[in-house]
Amino acid sequence: MRSSHPFLRAGFVLAVGLATLLAQTPAKPAATAAAGSDPVVISVGTEAIHASQFDALVKAAPPQNQAEMNANKRAVADELGKMLALVQEAHRRGLDQDPSFKAQMMLARDNALAKSVVDKLQAETTPTDAAIKTYYDTHTAEFSQAKVRHILIGDSESPGGPNPRTQAEALTKVNQVEDQIKKGGDFATLAKANSDDPGSKDKGGDLGAISPGETVPEFETAVNTLPIGKVSDPVHTRFGYHIIEVESRSTMPFDQAKPQIAQQLAGDAVNKRIDQLATAAHVTISDSFFGPAKPTPPAPPTTPHP
Repeated sequence: MRSSHPFLRAGFVLAVGLATLLAQTPAKPAATAAAGSDPVVISVGTEAIHASQFDALVKAAPPQNQAEMNANKRAVADELGKMLALVQEAHRRGLDQDPSFKAQMMLARDNALAKSVVDKLQAETTPTDAAIKTYYDTHTAEFSQAKVRHILIGDSESPGGPNPRTQAEALTKVNQVEDQIKKGGDFATLAKANSDDPGSKDKGGDLGAISPGETVPEFETAVNTLPIGKVSDPVHTRFGYHIIEVESRSTMPFDQAKPQIAQQLAGDAVNKRIDQLATAAHVTISDSFFGPAKPTPPAPPTTPHP
């Protein structure tokens, strides 16, 4: 039966890492712990969780789950108690000695340690305002925006739900809508009446400001090449047929772009540091077992969009 408390699913998944945490924490006799500052708060037979371990588990949960878990500690504890009963049964069956389990535990422990280092590297990496501004000035094309509206005519191959139209029927309909626009029909009115895009239909097809990389390639190519105010011929993507109009073009202001640039530069710096650490550690991988390493693809050219 599905739990009536959605957060418990996250809490129970979190509990999978408990064995790693317990393995890293020296065992304490229950009597001593109860009398000290770190009492046993959950126990099942020989298995026990101390207060500090429970708090560590909650802190290890995704931030969006922590408040709810703290507000419902008893319910989380109930799930952990069941998990401990399963752990005890696993020990009884000798499953803790299974090579597959030991490999999983090694990977879980090492992954947790590696994540801790990455967290430290991220905390130590803060791009300067000058570096952020330089990136903005030298990558202007990445921050171009186009105010776009469209009409989508879907077909049976479009994702997002069944559509009775064949591709040929969709093409016929989009050509009819395009003809009405060319004869002076109002784009917004026709979008509300015909578009299969639920996110923009009621707004007359308005998609707002679109930045590079936010749409599928065929759509982005049309947006980049269309003159302002001109309606496109039908453009086919995996979503169906589109009629597109670019209403204006602009560049995202620096203050608006700054947070995402800072995040990207920080991420690049952390990845570079990880590569440096791997190089310094002299990582060796067997070509005979894994096959030869694939060549690193060249970086894409930073050419401005049309």
